[in-house]
Amino acid sequence: AIRTMLELAFYQMNLHRVALRVHADNARAIRAYEKVGFRHEGSLRESVFREGIYYDMVVMGILDREFERRD
Repeated sequence: AIRTMLELAFYQMNLHRVALRVHADNARAIRAYEKVGFRHEGSLRESVFREGIYYDMVVMGILDREFERRD
């Protein structure tokens, strides 16, 4: 599903870059994004407040040329 969305973004919409934010404790999602080529670009420390606790967010991104190399 992620690969299909990136194909749409890069090949149909002609985007140069796609970025996302994911909860730092969501290891499965982070691994799935890394698998298609997303890279860690940074983190937003304690940027989400949920159920009385602050959580970090991981910022990830991929460029069109990085996605093309993986096909």
